[in-house]
Amino acid sequence: MEHNLPANCTVMVVDDEPDMRYLLRVILEAAGYGVVEASHGGAALEQMRRSPPQLVLTDLMMPRMGGGELIERLRADESTKAIPIVIISSTRGEKGRADAMLAKPFDPDELIVLVDRLTRQEG
Repeated sequence: MEHNLPANCTVMVVDDEPDMRYLLRVILEAAGYGVVEASHGGAALEQMRRSPPQLVLTDLMMPRMGGGELIERLRADESTKAIPIVIISSTRGEKGRADAMLAKPFDPDELIVLVDRLTRQEG
């Protein structure tokens, strides 16, 4: 599949499980994306102050700050409110203020199609 990515297209992966962050990194990097990782919402916000990504993939259930609070904070901040957010979670529920939701386990091709679509819209 050919990807026409914006220059320096970076996806932030926020998940407390190192194996899940690794899996997402491998899938995204194979598709040409840059990846930064955070183990919870607070760490993600701290990193975004220095370098905002073009898209955020977040789990919901995490220690310290979960995905729901992370999404609320991103949407409330003028500098991050337009960043597309995809929830990747085994917890069933509504996507709320996120742009999309994928259930774990997810199809890697479906993930890339979704990320491609959202980063092109944004870029």
